[in-house]
Amino acid sequence: MPDQRLVIERLLLVIDAQDWAALPGLFTETARYERPGYAPLHGRAAIDHFYREVRIVAGGAHRLYGCVSGMYEVCCWGEFTGVSRTGESLSELFCDWFEIETDGGLIASRRTFFYRPAI
Repeated sequence: MPDQRLVIERLLLVIDAQDWAALPGLFTETARYERPGYAPLHGRAAIDHFYREVRIVAGGAHRLYGCVSGMYEVCCWGEFTGVSRTGESLSELFCDWFEIETDGGLIASRRTFFYRPAI
């Protein structure tokens, strides 16, 4: 089984580099991604489309502050700083929970949380 933290670090590097050709290969074919403010994304194609066309970020970088993992799950937290497609500065604390498949270490599920009042 691959080191789950390395799987997550690779994902964030791919996103920060906007290496969209590599992104789908990090997820299972039926992966699910849940993110505040968006309908759940189902499958590689939907996740790829989100990052290429929908996500408001023009560029930036993730910084991991911590990560804990079990056999099939990993939770990490950190901060993203960057700029939006409209030129607005972005700074967001986040926490992500992942399910990683044991064969090949692909991401089967991702759920992102942001540190903002919601209710």
